[in-house]
Amino acid sequence: MTGLFPFIHLIWRRDRLRLTIWYGLGVLLAVGVAAAIGATYPTGAARAEYAHEINSSPAELFMIGRIHADSVAALAAWRVQGLVALILGVASVFTVIRHTRAAEDDGYREFLGAAGLGRSTPLAGSVIVAGAANLVAGAVIAIAYAALGFPIGGSLLTGAQFFAAGAFMTSVGAVAAMLAATSRGATSLAVVAMSVFYAIRGTADAAAIPALGWASPYGWLSWLQPYAADDGRPLLMVIAFAGAVLAAALRLSARDIGAGLLPERSGRSHASASLRGPMALAFRLSRSSLISWSLALFAFGGLIAALAESTARQLQESDALAGLADGPEPALSFIALVVYVLAQVVTLFGVQTVLRLRQEEVSGRAETVLAAPVSRLRWAGGALLTALAGTTVIQLSFGLGLGLTYAASTSSTTELPALIAATLVKLPAIWSVVGLAALLYGFVPRIAAPVAYIALGALFLLELLVELGYLDSAVLAISPYTQVPSLPGGPVDVLPTLVILGVTAVFVAGASIGLRRRDLTRV
Repeated sequence: MTGLFPFIHLIWRRDRLRLTIWYGLGVLLAVGVAAAIGATYPTGAARAEYAHEINSSPAELFMIGRIHADSVAALAAWRVQGLVALILGVASVFTVIRHTRAAEDDGYREFLGAAGLGRSTPLAGSVIVAGAANLVAGAVIAIAYAALGFPIGGSLLTGAQFFAAGAFMTSVGAVAAMLAATSRGATSLAVVAMSVFYAIRGTADAAAIPALGWASPYGWLSWLQPYAADDGRPLLMVIAFAGAVLAAALRLSARDIGAGLLPERSGRSHASASLRGPMALAFRLSRSSLISWSLALFAFGGLIAALAESTARQLQESDALAGLADGPEPALSFIALVVYVLAQVVTLFGVQTVLRLRQEEVSGRAETVLAAPVSRLRWAGGALLTALAGTTVIQLSFGLGLGLTYAASTSSTTELPALIAATLVKLPAIWSVVGLAALLYGFVPRIAAPVAYIALGALFLLELLVELGYLDSAVLAISPYTQVPSLPGGPVDVLPTLVILGVTAVFVAGASIGLRRRDLTRV
């Protein structure tokens, strides 16, 4: 553990903004919802009715879990327990992998090793920082909930629940960083593990199979039941599990630096004709991710379409949520809402694809490509076109999942083209944010990633703040996602869509100018 404390200080200096944004987002979401939920459901009868509706909905049980009490505090803890736990988990995974596997990919770890850094120090330091960040986030949430007048015991248990969720994923990220040979592979392993564990918890709740919950730490955390049973024993299980996984990660850290424990698949000795070009290379680097996104959105679209009728009916029966499924076709109105939200999620794929150019530049791999007769614009254009085409494929998959399942459930194919069009019409909004990421990379590559993700997160947070009543709905006019048609069922106005496409073209043109004029750098 030589150099542990200086390394922790280095992580903080490099990531203080990143950590503040990621963990601050989780805290802000948890506290903001808790502060507003009392006004949303002011009476005990309204809360009891809402809890009954949620506990009768397999979709809600799968996505969040069961409500165990109808107090304001219990509803607040339930409403954010899924999303905040996932945010803290993803933040923890990124923090650990960034300073372990990613540092080895970029050659940064070799420089640190020259300064007498211990072999296990990067892993231990990143785990300590992620654990401390989770602890602070959980403590702030607990204090805020107590300040809102919620019972102190339940508030402390809620904060501990979020800390344990982040600590558990910190350990998973640590093992993934030791197993995979690349940072992308490590991130994929950790996110897949998180998704599987969360899906197991969701299936256990939706299908009423409590025994299945034993197979997932997220299931154990749901048994804490803050402000209801207030049972802290499952917390010990999660902490013990995280400790055991971390111990395994430390044992695995004895591997060679730069090598993963999982064997890499050998490639062909010669590239095929389809790989001879920057566009083909960019697509090949994103192929696995694109397939995963497309399959996941196709399946999710099928799930939403299958539950649309029953969910819309339940929403209409609720005075507080009836507006989410209004109109002559409540099921289609609910689907339109989901399409609107998922468009912002799909944007992540495009932004990640464009910002991968920065990773290629810093690692030196871009120099190898540009040493061939390939211009900067062709190289960067390949990634941008892959981002635009990839988001199109993902949205099309989502639309097909929605349309085919809805057609099967209603025995009519009338809405199939409309549901596919509903997903594709969101593409200009998605492309505008992707274009912004490209513009940032062209001019300010060092801060392109945090600024792009902050912009996307701000748009999502804007919608949440309007929904909770903190902001007037007029501010949503700055979001490109509100300017494209809301289909199916909404009016179609072509002019705003054309304006967004024009702004996107300006962003792309600006990105090309910035990339041509600046120097490529490895710092």
